Amino acid sequence: MTVLHSAPATAHDYKFINGLRGLAAVFVFINHAPFILTSLGITNSTFSTWGWIYVNLGSFGVQIFFCITGFLFFDKVIKTPTMQWDNFFEGRVRRVAPLYYFSSLTVVLIACFYSNFEIFDKNTLLTLASMLTFNFLDGPSKIGEVALTPLNSVTWTLVHEWRFYAVLPLIALAYKSKYNKLILATAVVLTAIDLSVSAIVCWSYFLTGIVAAVLHKKIQCSKINAGTLSILALGIFIYTCGIKVEQGYGALRFVLTSCFFLCITIGNPKLLHAQCLNRLSDISYSIYLMHLPILYLTFKTASLFVDLSTISKTTFWSINSKRSMKPTFQAET
Repeated sequence: MTVLHSAPATAHDYKFINGLRGLAAVFVFINHAPFILTSLGITNSTFSTWGWIYVNLGSFGVQIFFCITGFLFFDKVIKTPTMQWDNFFEGRVRRVAPLYYFSSLTVVLIACFYSNFEIFDKNTLLTLASMLTFNFLDGPSKIGEVALTPLNSVTWTLVHEWRFYAVLPLIALAYKSKYNKLILATAVVLTAIDLSVSAIVCWSYFLTGIVAAVLHKKIQCSKINAGTLSILALGIFIYTCGIKVEQGYGALRFVLTSCFFLCITIGNPKLLHAQCLNRLSDISYSIYLMHLPILYLTFKTASLFVDLSTISKTTFWSINSKRSMKPTFQAET
């Protein structure tokens, strides 16, 4: 079923970025599938044998999305002598808002159903106000007595995306300034300070994307060096999957994800050019926003007939991969 289709927001020839974005969407999906079980009060010990891989894949996928946003839009700044900012912001709204509001409506309807439509209270009004403003207004994230965490917990990242869009004109001015190197050095210092005092830092990943865009333009990588960088990126990814860090957005994770992304953007691995990954990129925004309500309904329905606390990994993933890949919304960065 095709509900919405939109043209890519930024035309580019970076197939490796498309492939990486497709993988990032899958990583977030893998993270949230067992999370939904837990949110529904279902304990399946099968998944605990994989340690921290599910938790780490989710935060890693989100961080990659932030890096990609920084990379693509700063690359556009580099290549465009005069940015038409009114067209830029209009384009962002047209491509991000429709699917966001569609997914939000879906979430609200699901919550209404499971709360028996007993929804007319303060929590619901505050939550709706928060959803209408892309979560810039804080809210309890409840419709009636139904918590929305298992239905739309990914939308917090859109606030950071919009903040980046808002400061992008200032970033463009800084880049074209004769003091751009000093400004970049200051940004790096601020990143280091923030990472040293805060457990969760998100804005720094956009800076990684910006640096990667500059390096990608300046560095020509040989096939041998590209292979080395690809192997290094794979090693970092494997290490990141197994590392045990309470908060996945601290200094160590920033260094690991940044090194991974720089290796990918400089090395341009051919594996990420695969058509299947690029097709995943086409529906990555759809997967990102719609996989939680789909998983929620799938598990709620399945729990009526199957004991999900004993289901095997093979059965679990085969069911959910089929259900969650059906929508074909499209809205690329």
